[in-house]
Amino acid sequence: MTSKNIFYLRIALGIITLILSYRIYRIIMQPIEFASIKEKRYEEITNRLEQLREAQLIFKSEYNQYANNFDDLVSFLQNAQVSIIERKDSSFMRYDKIYQTDMLKDTIIYRIIGQTSARDKLISSNPELFKGNFSVSDLRYIPFAKDSTEFSIATGHVDRNGVRVQVFEIKAPNTDFFHDIYDDYESLILGLRINALAIGSLTEPTLSGNWK
Repeated sequence: MTSKNIFYLRIALGIITLILSYRIYRIIMQPIEFASIKEKRYEEITNRLEQLREAQLIFKSEYNQYANNFDDLVSFLQNAQVSIIERKDSSFMRYDKIYQTDMLKDTIIYRIIGQTSARDKLISSNPELFKGNFSVSDLRYIPFAKDSTEFSIATGHVDRNGVRVQVFEIKAPNTDFFHDIYDDYESLILGLRINALAIGSLTEPTLSGNWK
């Protein structure tokens, strides 16, 4: 083998070594990079889902049902006036036929003390969740997704021990908020425990998020 051939062989081996080193580096770094991206996106999206849960609870307190679309929910938060209710624990004496004497009974008294906007009531319900830059109109949109991609929202009922319970579910598929990095981290995204972030459920009477 001539010195020239040896030279070219060394160059080829060097290139192969660099390629293999880079592939090993990517195998090690990909999960670390994705974990960092996932944590940031999960945090913002789960925060938005928790905001939507509080919005649904305010809506239900006024109309005795959950909103089944974002137009109604957002319009309510932007335009509606709702009651400010004071809750007070109290007690009174009542005659008990069994013991044949007056006995102390506990009760809760609710009193309407004023009106406020639905948005202000929402913010005051959980100030830590709703910061100063909170925008009602942005609630429907999935962070990190393509422009104007909305959460899916649905309502229904489930029966539990003979009681018909209202439920709702709001969710965002992984493919929506990982769309821009899907090709780079496809196997890691497909390997996640859940394929969407959701709060509430259409099959269980819960208000929790599925990431907990």
